[in-house]
Amino acid sequence: MTSSYTSVGDSRDCVFYLHGVGSGKEGWNAQVSATVDAGWRFVAVDAPGFGETPLPNEAGFEPHVESLLNVMNDLSAERIVLCGHSLGGMTAQEFYAAHPEKVSGLILSATSSAFGKQDGDFQKEFLRARFEPFEQGITMPDFAKQFAKNLLGPSANAGSIAEVVNVMSSVSVDAYRQSMNTIVGFDQRENLQNIDVPTLLISGEHDTNSPAKMMARMAERISGSQYVQLSHTGHMAPIENSAAFNHHLYDFLKSLN
Repeated sequence: MTSSYTSVGDSRDCVFYLHGVGSGKEGWNAQVSATVDAGWRFVAVDAPGFGETPLPNEAGFEPHVESLLNVMNDLSAERIVLCGHSLGGMTAQEFYAAHPEKVSGLILSATSSAFGKQDGDFQKEFLRARFEPFEQGITMPDFAKQFAKNLLGPSANAGSIAEVVNVMSSVSVDAYRQSMNTIVGFDQRENLQNIDVPTLLISGEHDTNSPAKMMARMAERISGSQYVQLSHTGHMAPIENSAAFNHHLYDFLKSLN
């Protein structure tokens, strides 16, 4: 699968940034300088169905792993760190489970190790609530304006809200639907104990999508991992609290040099 991506720098030590459902590679723009300053190449990848990356025929993480692998090969990447947010954090875990030998480090932002049973009542209600507005004819830009504040902390500034609305507005309804159907089948809980590369987990104090307590428990199952909770922050930490996020990102990347 051909994937669209943005690359800054010429090092073969690469950090691959994987976005969430309501974003795209542009959602990582605030992380470019911290990455390059730490001595790594910045690579932000559009997930299947986002940007110019084709939408797969079916839901599932296989196309996400394949897409990422193709970008790595295209850039002849040698040392690889995966930085995944939300859906992207799940993709990072799926990729590590399939290709652990290729990964030198993990950064997991506002994500989880499982969503539960794909056909469970909670999952069905989750999908119904997310899809109903589109069945009633709402457009993604209008949905983004209504939903963005739910992804941010109570003290988020207008600029952060506008940026989240902007990146979310560019997502197609088809990509959003398929990504949601992919998420509900995710479960990598049993593989957490097998992660043996340096791992940083970052959560937001006010995140209701990937609660801080859940991410703290997740960190406990990854041997030697680091866990950071960002105060006054919701689900979209890389945008909403980029200064604090980048501080921990930079320190982590420098520790791998």
